[in-house]
Amino acid sequence: MPFVNCTGNDTRLLGSALENEEGKTVPDGIEVGAGRRTRAMTTALAMTGGVCVVLAWLEFLLIRQQLAVGLWVIAAAVVATCLVSADARKHVAVGTSLGSVTVVAQAAWLVTGIHALWVTTLTATIALGFFLLATAWAGRSEASTRRAATAIPAGFAAVVALVVSAVVVSTAASPAPLVRSLHALGQSNSFEPDAQSATTMVDGARLTNDIEYGSTLPNSFLDIYIADDDPSVGRPTYITVHGGGWIVGDKTDGAPSTDSRGASWAGPMLDAGYNVVSVNYAFAPSYRFPTQTIQLGQAMQFLETNADRYGLDMSRVVLAGTSAGGHIVGNYATVQTNSDYARALGIEPTMDRNALKATVFESAALDVGRAGAPQSPSPSNGFFFDVAARNYLDTTDAALVAQANVIDNVTTDFPPSFISDGNTGTFPDQAAELSAELDRVGVANRLNLYSKNEARLDHSFMSVDSQWTDEYSRLKIEFLRGIV
Repeated sequence: MPFVNCTGNDTRLLGSALENEEGKTVPDGIEVGAGRRTRAMTTALAMTGGVCVVLAWLEFLLIRQQLAVGLWVIAAAVVATCLVSADARKHVAVGTSLGSVTVVAQAAWLVTGIHALWVTTLTATIALGFFLLATAWAGRSEASTRRAATAIPAGFAAVVALVVSAVVVSTAASPAPLVRSLHALGQSNSFEPDAQSATTMVDGARLTNDIEYGSTLPNSFLDIYIADDDPSVGRPTYITVHGGGWIVGDKTDGAPSTDSRGASWAGPMLDAGYNVVSVNYAFAPSYRFPTQTIQLGQAMQFLETNADRYGLDMSRVVLAGTSAGGHIVGNYATVQTNSDYARALGIEPTMDRNALKATVFESAALDVGRAGAPQSPSPSNGFFFDVAARNYLDTTDAALVAQANVIDNVTTDFPPSFISDGNTGTFPDQAAELSAELDRVGVANRLNLYSKNEARLDHSFMSVDSQWTDEYSRLKIEFLRGIV
């Protein structure tokens, strides 16, 4: 085994070859300032540095595995600190300090869950990783014939890693800039409709698109579908709020007017004898909870005022929401049925409770604080849901998260509910909890879940054509038939 003797300027590497001040060649040694380092040490520094950076990225991405990844971060930081101490070169204090900060911050984050500690952990871990990588690179022999050949790809990799790391740390601190950048590239808040309002025929129904229901908040537009193109027939009104994590989405997602593979949520309801309304709302982070609840109230008031104009019966209303829209619908229904909650939130009810006949929840994020922890883990879904939830409300504020929890705020006056979800990368646990709570307070409800033995059903599975979507629609309509 090689042995490093670091006792002064006469530094020597003992092993297969030696080098001292007399100039002997040491193929196994690497020059570091006035001393020498083994290739094994250089490799260990580089590998540990890379592991630290990657672990920080994984802790950021794998929301549900933060405990396991966090323990690996602590282990890597301990190894890194030992390597830096054993190397005994320049800036050793910097490396040991970064290692210590990483271990302490990571342990404190895992115990307390304080968000600032998580950001500190990611920053320190990444900084430690780059310190080790830089130390290893600086220790390479200047006589190496591969130095020029590796400098360009190594530099490119370093730039990419630095950019990714900057995005990780900044998004961990606040995901708002990332979402605003996405809005700049696509769907965003606007006071202008996507298209000029017009009345057309779609699959036998009368569609009036992009009706402005309010002027104080962006995206205040809705579409109205009148079954059989006959507004003279009295039909209950099915009002749906789209998903998209409160940051994207549109009232036409899966609608019969779109040329997409999505299942038409409007079609089965129109065939079942309902008129259908699809509502847009303002996006987070520019507009945060409970703005969307207030905005849905504005839409309901508009529809009530203009019911005769569009041929709607607003005395028999079913509110439905998918994913993020499910939370908006649930929160709105809670405001209408729980006066204490409405006062605490500072929102006035905007519709007659007797007119709100039922609610429908499709893969609803009912407890926003757990949005980043879907069941049957899906890393991509967990990451997206967590970023979306943090844009919608401050998930580090326990009191606010509790206030936004639909499950914990329902009362005996909550409307009868049809609750459904998939079983992979989604929230069947929250659906079951809402059903159990409604059972406890005596509210009629039906829980529609499927085991993985039957089928693998993703988040918002009812938005994709399948036999399970057909069964979901049949069961939903059957449930509503006995209530509305």
